[in-house]
Amino acid sequence: MSELTELHKTLVTTPSDLEIRTERILDAPPEVVFQYWVDPELLVQWMGPDELEMTVEEYDVRPGGKYRYIHRDPGGNEYIFFGEFLEVEEPNLIVQTFSFVMEPQPPPSIDRLDLIPIEGGQTRLVTLTTFEAKEHRDGLLQSGMETGVNEGYAKLDALLREPGSSQGVPGT
Repeated sequence: MSELTELHKTLVTTPSDLEIRTERILDAPPEVVFQYWVDPELLVQWMGPDELEMTVEEYDVRPGGKYRYIHRDPGGNEYIFFGEFLEVEEPNLIVQTFSFVMEPQPPPSIDRLDLIPIEGGQTRLVTLTTFEAKEHRDGLLQSGMETGVNEGYAKLDALLREPGSSQGVPGT
């Protein structure tokens, strides 16, 4: 077993000047993990840093469908994220644009999520985010993105351990 498998840590790398890659093993099959990415009621339970509350305003998971969600901190500050789904292949692939509201508005990145089945009913989750410029990639890395990703995936791990989640029916 690799260190990643044994520890269930998120591995964040920069394969090029324009990319961020994350990888994590999850203790559920891709069919279940996929539902936690496409169902907004499940998504709000895990995505993002611990101290932020998430609200989904739009989440139309299909090619051409749009999404928009907001993270709010305890002080009431809002962080708005939006984009468009480009490819959706249940239960293994989601490709989407990713933008967030800020001035000046950077161009969207392209996020690719691959959910790869591995033995034992687990999933190797791999994301690859591609930016138009190195400074945009570096800005996201410096924003605390890695902490938010780790906290979110830890919450997802906990949800996947709940009774019934491995059958795709969380909390039953």
